[in-house]
Amino acid sequence: MSAQPIFLLFFVTISLFHFVALPTAFCGTPELLFDAGSRAYLDGDWAGALDYWKQIETSGYQAGELFYNMGNAYFKLSEPGEAILYWEKADRLMGENSDLSANLAIARARLVDKLDEPVRLPIWNKFDRLRAAFPRDTLALGGTVFCFLVFATLGIRKWAWRGFAARRRLTRLVWALVVVLAVDLSLLALDVRDDLTRREGVLTETEVQVLSAPAEETGKLLFSLHEGTKVRVLRELEGWFEISAGTDRQGWVKRGTIGII
Repeated sequence: MSAQPIFLLFFVTISLFHFVALPTAFCGTPELLFDAGSRAYLDGDWAGALDYWKQIETSGYQAGELFYNMGNAYFKLSEPGEAILYWEKADRLMGENSDLSANLAIARARLVDKLDEPVRLPIWNKFDRLRAAFPRDTLALGGTVFCFLVFATLGIRKWAWRGFAARRRLTRLVWALVVVLAVDLSLLALDVRDDLTRREGVLTETEVQVLSAPAEETGKLLFSLHEGTKVRVLRELEGWFEISAGTDRQGWVKRGTIGII
């Protein structure tokens, strides 16, 4: 009888973790689309390659290699804004990659706008990649699962055994689950916070007018920025983004002129 609660907890744990992994698990379709896009790219059909890869992106799948290849295709099509956008997305998901860094350096050197980027420690880039490896839906579902496991383990600890050794092992398991739950919820909170406060985007139009207000009729032209420039996105309002392009350069641009990283 004493083995039944252990088996039950083990079965529930494995089942729930399998369920958590489902949103990020993919069958052969994305792989087939990726391979088809790669073949089209090698044949010089860069637009066709993008058609295949965009289907993968639309499905919700995110991967550094996918975004890196999409950036390469856009660069071949002479669309530097879209190329930089997808390379920036890839940079958040991939580790140190010399080819990606070289591509970004070449593309940035050709930009019209020369903005000073804030100095950032490499450790924060690695931390961002760690967070990007876990989609928000997975983190939210994982938090629910770990919370359930904490209370389930506490219940088993209270009612299933009276032995000191068993209770001690279950106490250690509870603390381990609490630590994992805390890490999960911390990553989720940081992800939500960044969506609200630290979003960045890349301008994808040849020239973008930055206005003083989110309206063409009443907004005054403050300055113009150009394709490929990376800016900070402060907020969104009815089809407009308020952006910051440095300490003293702030204003509104149309939603369709910028891609969010």
